[in-house]
Amino acid sequence: MASLFTGIAVQAHPLPGGIGRASALKLSYSSYQKAIRVLAAVSYALARDYGIEAELLDIAQGRTTSYLAETAYIPKVAARSWRWGPEIGEVAGALREAGLPVDLAEASATVMSRWGDLRDTSLSISDALERLHGTPDGEPD
Repeated sequence: MASLFTGIAVQAHPLPGGIGRASALKLSYSSYQKAIRVLAAVSYALARDYGIEAELLDIAQGRTTSYLAETAYIPKVAARSWRWGPEIGEVAGALREAGLPVDLAEASATVMSRWGDLRDTSLSISDALERLHGTPDGEPD
């Protein structure tokens, strides 16, 4: 299979051990990298409610790397949530099958559902954070 990707930008990473390992790797990585960005957005939404966005950003920027420092990414997450939400649902299923907690994955899917109708839109950080305060139709919970 890896030979199909020879000479193009996609780099195959063959995994020994049988069927399902590549999917497990994808879901493992997705579990972290997508959920952590959603968590950062929720953190900024809470900080915004208390007027401490700048302080949170200052703390985050003091770290070597932090998704909290990547505030420009929040609208991108919102615009991709139509696609990422179902993927996080798959992550929850994989976690459940493994006997691991599913709460973060399910909560991330809930957050993404509030952005679900923003498919590939361009919006501000403020608009993306505001959408976290209600259901996708804008009504409060």
